[in-house]
Amino acid sequence: MSSSQMVVSHPAPSTPSVSVQNMSQDQFESVAVSVESLLSDAKRMQMQCRERSEQLSLAATQLRVESAALREQCEATQLDMARIRRQLEELLDTKAAFEARERQARKLSKQL
Repeated sequence: MSSSQMVVSHPAPSTPSVSVQNMSQDQFESVAVSVESLLSDAKRMQMQCRERSEQLSLAATQLRVESAALREQCEATQLDMARIRRQLEELLDTKAAFEARERQARKLSKQL
């Protein structure tokens, strides 16, 4: 059989064990109460989901703002660290030059 000739079979609809015609008024009322309860639960859960979604959206926005601030602080700290390294290198160079002059001065003073 080709794909264009395939027959799709659908499952037979399930039949309730008790037909609607044989249900008593009490059974109808019981089903109605159950359905109303389920609808009420669904509405309550939907509201909870909306509230939680709003809370999560606000938290995500706050985290984005904090993340941006932390990135800025990190960049500023990196610039400060680079400046401090340069200053430290300059100080070490100055110290080395001073120590070299000090050695040279001792050497000259021994010669005198």
